Amino acid sequence: MGEIQHVQNPVIEYAKANGWFVRRVQWIGRRGAPDTMMCKGGITLWVEFKDYGEQPEIHQVREHGRMRGAGLLVFVIDEVIDGKALLDRYDLDDI
Repeated sequence: MGEIQHVQNPVIEYAKANGWFVRRVQWIGRRGAPDTMMCKGGITLWVEFKDYGEQPEIHQVREHGRMRGAGLLVFVIDEVIDGKALLDRYDLDDI
């Protein structure tokens, strides 16, 4: 598994600097939770960070699918620019 700090840390710093509430996530007794929850203006984004080009593991794919099936916004981010663009897209303060 690749190191993701070079993707995750700048995106989280950007989120916090732009007023997002950010928390790392871990399910109790389950696997596959996205890494991070980011909330702002009533929007909650669930983000799985990966190293560039890396794909989620099968148990993550299944859990993300369950979450999406429940109407949650779940994203896999492997580049800083994509993470920042995601936050900008859902930042209602900028609309």
